[in-house]
Amino acid sequence: MVITRRSGIIFLSVMSLLLCSFLVQAEDIKVQHPELERSSIVVLTQPSFKFTGNTQFSWVEKNHADISGAFKKSGLPVQTLLDEGIHQAIKDKGYRFSSEGKDSLLIQYHVSLESEMDDMALAIHYGLAPGLNANSEASRKYERGTLVVDLIDPVLMKVVWRGAIGVFTGLEKTDEGRKNRVSKLLKELFANLPAA
Repeated sequence: MVITRRSGIIFLSVMSLLLCSFLVQAEDIKVQHPELERSSIVVLTQPSFKFTGNTQFSWVEKNHADISGAFKKSGLPVQTLLDEGIHQAIKDKGYRFSSEGKDSLLIQYHVSLESEMDDMALAIHYGLAPGLNANSEASRKYERGTLVVDLIDPVLMKVVWRGAIGVFTGLEKTDEGRKNRVSKLLKELFANLPAA
């Protein structure tokens, strides 16, 4: 009984040590290679479109999130992270979300990895690409991911604002770390939206 308990304690100690070293290693990557945390953002707006203090937002009713196969297979709550991050970034600018699509700008987005949709494919399909360059040995070890967000005029059914952000993926090893990074990146993406 004593041997089993001692073995259990040793096992838990070793597992805790391995977990801590893994988390420290993840932080070391960002400390040693700060270029991995950078992002590249491109935003296009229809010149005739003006945001007003009354502007509200709601999701496109069906399939507002186009999430690539690699993210779906990963088991990460990508749609939840992005939905919450977009909602918060827009709320931080003073706008409201409406459960009804009436008179609201509709939001939809696409997220993919470079292996599924590279810059050329993004430019052809969406008319823009954030163009995040992998110019260091460390950055070549991480795959680039891109998020494209569209704001659509519901009357014209036309995109009036489109933003894209490119980042290196896989840096964050915890759900809390991912949530914080997504929140920060979406605030950057929506930074040029005028305050309500």
